[in-house]
Amino acid sequence: MPVVWDDPRVDWSGLDGALIRSPWDYVAKCEAFTRWIDSASRATRLLNDAATLRWNLHKRYLFDLSARGVDIIPTELVPAGHDPDWDALFERFGDIVLKPAISAGSFATIRVDRGDHARAATHRGEHMQRDFLVQPLLRSVVERGEVNIVLIGGRVSHAVEKGARWSGDREQSRGCVDPSEPARRLALAALGALPSLGLAPTVYARVDVADGPDGRPLLMEFEAVEPALFLDRVPGAADALASEVCSRLGG
Repeated sequence: MPVVWDDPRVDWSGLDGALIRSPWDYVAKCEAFTRWIDSASRATRLLNDAATLRWNLHKRYLFDLSARGVDIIPTELVPAGHDPDWDALFERFGDIVLKPAISAGSFATIRVDRGDHARAATHRGEHMQRDFLVQPLLRSVVERGEVNIVLIGGRVSHAVEKGARWSGDREQSRGCVDPSEPARRLALAALGALPSLGLAPTVYARVDVADGPDGRPLLMEFEAVEPALFLDRVPGAADALASEVCSRLGG
């Protein structure tokens, strides 16, 4: 049965487990959501598990994956309350993407043309209380989009091609695709890095990949909290997720 994470009427101890699927309002309630993860995980079994959820809430996880050999999109973290050296960032990245480090649904994610200090500084000023990421705008994302690879039970289930999405845009999924072998390897490498971080294997995850300037795939995001999994696009995908959940819960 579907329930809302912050509904006070829910008795989490009465559930065998809780599959976390679409708590998209957590961005505005992150502290409360983190407290809920801690309390709910004491009452029932969360899938994905509490440690993975906490780790995945903040996109600093990209640096953890990079340190373990996963090819990520080049990223600069700007802490809350800080204004970066825009000249240096434009020099390093060219056109850039700005996004909050805690975000969902492309919240407050914008592109900025190289040298447009006013747009970058204005957007940063509107969100100064948030940690922010600065990344290069990949031409492949603009021209072809990104590939979202869905992993269920540690295996590649399916993938969807999606157009670039900025703050306020609707999702632009274009249908299922067969990801390249390098993209598959990258997705599985990201998943395979979790044990070295002390994290359990995920029930599900979505790995968002795009081609870098040299054509090699780069990891843009590893989503284990609330990603759209496009289960309606592939016959049997929802059943595979349900089977994995039952297996984890011993059913």
